Amino acid sequence: MTLKEILHIRNVRYFLMFRSSYFARFYYPVFTLLYLDYGLTLSQFAMLNVVWAATIVLSEVPSGAFADTLGRKKLVVLSSVVMFIEIAMIAVVPTGNPTLVFWVFLINRILSGLAMALASGADEALAYDTLKEQGKEEAWPRVLQLQLRISSSVGIFVTLVGAAMYDVNFMASVYHFLGLEVPQKTQDIMRIPVFATLIVAMLAIYSALSMREAKKVLPPNSTKWATTISSLKLTLDTGKWVLATPYVLFILLYYSLFEHTSRMFLTMNSQYFRAIDIPIIYFGFIGAGISLLKIILAGQSRRLAESMAPKPFIAVMGLATIAAYYWISLGWSIYGVIPALLLIFIIMTMNIFISYHLNKKTESHNRATVLSFKGLMFNLGYGLIGILYAFYYKLLSQNYTEEQIAKHIDFIASLSSFVYYFSFLFIAISVAFYAHNRKKTIF
Repeated sequence: MTLKEILHIRNVRYFLMFRSSYFARFYYPVFTLLYLDYGLTLSQFAMLNVVWAATIVLSEVPSGAFADTLGRKKLVVLSSVVMFIEIAMIAVVPTGNPTLVFWVFLINRILSGLAMALASGADEALAYDTLKEQGKEEAWPRVLQLQLRISSSVGIFVTLVGAAMYDVNFMASVYHFLGLEVPQKTQDIMRIPVFATLIVAMLAIYSALSMREAKKVLPPNSTKWATTISSLKLTLDTGKWVLATPYVLFILLYYSLFEHTSRMFLTMNSQYFRAIDIPIIYFGFIGAGISLLKIILAGQSRRLAESMAPKPFIAVMGLATIAAYYWISLGWSIYGVIPALLLIFIIMTMNIFISYHLNKKTESHNRATVLSFKGLMFNLGYGLIGILYAFYYKLLSQNYTEEQIAKHIDFIASLSSFVYYFSFLFIAISVAFYAHNRKKTIF
């Protein structure tokens, strides 16, 4: 299927636009630093992300079921609107009161988790079912590859500009050129990437509204309450089906492990880059390099996901991930960027692999619900690792002086926990898989 043919399909076209604009956040290159500069601590940052994950856990699967019964477009539109509101909150919150800042960010994390849950599965199901209706579902990996390349291209611009927006020296020259008062510290400019993201959020709303879905017609003598009960029943039935289908269950378990562990680290990558002595202005170049890497290697990721047998694929990815986390834990200046890039390639490849195999085994009527279970299992893991890391870091940092903490020595020391955490769970899941596979071949 050619690029022109893919873009000609309306829902696929706006799915690509929605995904690219929804995640185009100018503050992502400095995500952790932004929270810290608003006055939050690293432990608070980790716990706020636990709240984010918990919100998704509570709303992820029901939202997927409602998408399957009430309409997927409605949930995608609502998601984009909620996303706009949660970004607007941190764009305007005053920083003079630390308690107020914490509560605003707490609400922000709840709304962000809700927005993510509403969109999760629904946008993908809309695009995939449109392909399936036209007998072109085998083109889905190519759509994912294209989505990856478009998002990465957008990411190059967003990360370069976003990091530059957060660099005081760069912005001072911009302000001087425009004849404005020159900023003196990061707090003077830290809201700029947030407002820039707010503008892009409008494009996400537009693309969500532009999707098309056949109107959900309630069965005769059926009410919205009955439909809601039907949604919850679909959730329970899908959960039973996932647990009773080892192929899907283990695919989701491996996905959750790889994804939530990497997401926890990558969420803190700006703190990691600062800890290994990389200037903020270069964060954008690193982010652009990551996006360029995704564009170049997207095809290779797709070919690996499609052609390599599941068992050796998962084994190779697991060993490579353990090696990457060990390298990261060494805290090497400059060279420490390399394992972070390796980790991103692994996760990119795993995501294509998971989506390809999961969609193959799922029927259309509950596709959004199953994809929401995918998000549910990820966020259960993300919440777990967030709690454990926040607790571990708080205990660990007590063994370091203020001077050592200022040099981020405690943060680098905490990164070895990723090696142990991932290795333990990867081995545990693999042992369980081996035991089940001996009784009956899973894949």
